[in-house]
Amino acid sequence: MSQTGPNLKQLEEELVAAGVTITRGLGYTETDNVFTYSENGEPTDLPDGSDTVVEAHDPQPIVDPRIAVIEDMESLSDADKAALIGLIVG
Repeated sequence: MSQTGPNLKQLEEELVAAGVTITRGLGYTETDNVFTYSENGEPTDLPDGSDTVVEAHDPQPIVDPRIAVIEDMESLSDADKAALIGLIVG
């Protein structure tokens, strides 16, 4: 995993692809301890078979969908696109 933590959407997709059932979403602590939730909403351990998937997880950056829209705008110059994207990403 990365220093910024897991990409939880991506990791859940990887777990499901590996046959691990996740029904209540994922969460993680600052120490990259990934967990799921019990029926009453309490953090609980991931199901059996998830350790190797979590260890192999290579989180991809989460891209703001507004950036793709800006990049597809043919009427804007590259400088204008960069300026708009700069407003989003800071």
